[in-house]
This record gives sequence, structure tokens and C-alpha cells, in this order.
Amino acid sequence: MRLRSVTFVALAATAACAHRPPADFAPDPGLVARIREIRISAPASACPGASFGATYTAVLDDGSYIPFATTYDKNHPPRLHIVFLERHSDTATPLEGGGWSLDVDPLMSALDGFHLTATLLAKPSVTATAAVAPDYSCLPHAFGFQGDFGREGPDVTVRLGIVRSPFYPRLIVAGIQVGQAPPFYTLADANAVPPADWIIVESKGGRGTRGTRGSAGTAGGPGQNGCPPSDGGNGGDGGPGGAGGAGGPGGHVTVIVPAGDPFLAGLVDARTPGGEGGPGGAGGEPGKAGKGGAGGTDARTGQPCPSGRDGLAGRLGTAGPNGAPGQPGARPQILTVPLRDVFQAPLPPVLQQLLDGRRGPPGPP
Repeated sequence: MRLRSVTFVALAATAACAHRPPADFAPDPGLVARIREIRISAPASACPGASFGATYTAVLDDGSYIPFATTYDKNHPPRLHIVFLERHSDTATPLEGGGWSLDVDPLMSALDGFHLTATLLAKPSVTATAAVAPDYSCLPHAFGFQGDFGREGPDVTVRLGIVRSPFYPRLIVAGIQVGQAPPFYTLADANAVPPADWIIVESKGGRGTRGTRGSAGTAGGPGQNGCPPSDGGNGGDGGPGGAGGAGGPGGHVTVIVPAGDPFLAGLVDARTPGGEGGPGGAGGEPGKAGKGGAGGTDARTGQPCPSGRDGLAGRLGTAGPNGAPGQPGARPQILTVPLRDVFQAPLPPVLQQLLDGRRGPPGPP
């Protein structure tokens, strides 16, 4: 597991941290000698990926309490401050202000939850720990994937199994794999999910490409100068836009569940719609009108001739038609295999431990 550690005394102060104490701020040695323990107050449970605040309190040898401050006032410096603590966790990142940001991977907390540790830097023998149970009710369970332009939706494989964990006697583990990419996982309490369509997985065809733009109309030629001059030529019409490309067909979804728990396949709502047709191309720009020729002087009368008339501008080309929508994909394929073969190797170590510790077949959710 990854170990994240931070000592806030060592962090450089920034303008955004105006309430941080100076780098040489340190606790009173006499007070440190009296601290016998630290207590951490954190939520009892939290969702992977969530962030939350926590408070820290020192217990002195006479049973009195002193909280660790999170702000700093140079005129009234606190006796204890969280910069006096080193905080670390395998499954969470310490935040300034005393809070924590939990690992987003739900498997990281499946066996041990989130363990938080705070150590008094001036007295390393004084260390506090807190355990936060994982709450999976807030994890996403609707996932959508789409093919490239005009292409078929990607192949999606959903693997489901029920295991035991220290926090849930019947924990659903769902692995979702798109193409050849590594799978990702979502978890849930089997006693809290609906009996069907808990996971929504969509493999949609790619949107059709946009049609090409119509060609621009030709510009009208200029009229000839003279007496009389000629009129300017009319601009040509813009060409029609090209048709949009057809949407790609829907993809394929495969659901793999244990042979002893085939009902788990009903928890997956697999959708494979075709992609939208591409928009038609824009019509071509109209051709510009030709300018009329300049009038000269009539040689017989000596009077000026009027200039020629400008031509007419062409018309904007019509937009191309939209492409046809893609065809929906086939119905999902459901495979039942032994539990040991549901999840594809190499397995994450935590998942392997959960599978090895499974005791007895669970009942239907």
C-alpha cells in the first residue's frame, strides 16, 4: 500500500496561508513534557475520495485538554497548533487545516478502512490513531462509454461477485473493464442495493462525423470600363454541404458472474445505443458580385457615361442532411463461471484477500 506522509512544519509558507505560524514556531517544552496522549476526532465513516475535517486534542498529565489550533494569531499565539503534528496514512492524504482526503480507490479501504495517524513532532512517543469505516453508498454506479467518431461502441466487461469484509458481511465487488484498459472497481453493501439494475453500463456508438462544407460560389467578374461600360457579373451560388456521417453502432457488453450466484447478472442494466448521426455540412459561401465597369466620356457628345451596374451576389449554399443514427448493439452476453475465475488476473492484492476469505455462499440481495 502507498504511504503518504507530510510534516507541515517543513512546508513553505505561501500568501494563501496567511494564518500559518512562522517557521520557527515551536511548542513550550514544559507543555510538551506534560502531554501524555493525543486524541483525533474524525467521522465514523466516509466515502472513498471524500474529504473531511478532523480535530486534535492533547491530554495533559492532570487530565485537562488543549486543542490543536488550525489558525495562527501572532498577537495571541496558540499553545498548540497542528503544525506540531506529523500526520500520515496509507489510504488518505493530510490536508492543511487538519483535514484528510481519502483514497478514491474503494478497494484500498475494503479490508482495514481508513487509518489516520498523528504524531507529536516534539515527542514522537505520543502518537494517536483513528479508524474511519468505509461507506460505499455514495460511490457511482452509472458508467457511460462511447466509441470514436462513426465507430462502434467499446467492448465493456462487467464482473460481479459477493465477498465478506470486516465491514460488510456481504459486499458486492463490481469490476468494469473497457477494451484492454485495466479494470476499475466499485463496491456496495449487498443488503442495500436494489434487486435489479443497480449498475448502469452504456456502450454507445460514436457520433457521426460532420459533413464537409459546401464549396464557395465563384465571384462575378468585373464589368469592362468604357462608354457604355458593361455590368458586373453575378456571383455564383455556394455549393451544398455534404451529408453528415452515420453514427456508429452500439457496442458489446459482457456480464460475468459466479455460477453459484447467477442472479447477480440482474444487477446490471446494459445499454448499447447507436451513436447520433453527424450534422450536415454548412452550405458554401455565396460568390461576390462583380463590380460594374466605370463609365467613360462619350466621344460624340463629350458627356460622361453612367457606370455599369454591379452584378448580383450568389446565394448561400444549402446545408447538408444529417447523418443516420447508428444501429443499437446486441443484447448483453451473460457468462457464469466459478467464482475464482470471475475476476481477471492479475488481481489487486486486496481483492485477492477478499476472495480468499470468502466463507460460504451468500444469499440473494
